[in-house]
Amino acid sequence: MGKTKLTVLITSLLVSLALATPVVAYTKWQAKVLKRSKECLYCHLSNINLSGSNSNYKRMNVSGSVLQNANFSGANLEEANFTNTDLTEAKFDSSNLQKANLQRSILKSANFWGANLYEANLRGADLTEAIFWDADLRGADLQDTDISNASFVDAQLQGAILPDGSIYP
Repeated sequence: MGKTKLTVLITSLLVSLALATPVVAYTKWQAKVLKRSKECLYCHLSNINLSGSNSNYKRMNVSGSVLQNANFSGANLEEANFTNTDLTEAKFDSSNLQKANLQRSILKSANFWGANLYEANLRGADLTEAIFWDADLRGADLQDTDISNASFVDAQLQGAILPDGSIYP
């Protein structure tokens, strides 16, 4: 076998292995720190799965982090701090975000189906195309948010501060 053919074969093999290996967007160390201490500031934790009804991340602090495509479905995130966090396409189905701070976060296409966002702070967040079907947003602060193409089917909004500063009756 010629040197050129061997080089092509090895290169092809390495490319195949690289494409077959799943990509994890966070380090195991960062995930371990978050799960243990409930804090990981400015971390890159995209695609992390913290879902489940037994997942208790009350008062978790991930301020300034990147959590794109993260799964928090069914998790207890009461009073969690997501300030300035990129949560694009994150899943919060049936999660408890009561009094959570999501101020100035990117929540494009995030799913909050059936989530509890009672008195949550979403001020200045980007909620473009987010889904809030059957979500509890009573008393939530949505002032200065971008709700372009967001869906609020059957959402409870009593007492919520709307993007223009008015209060929902």
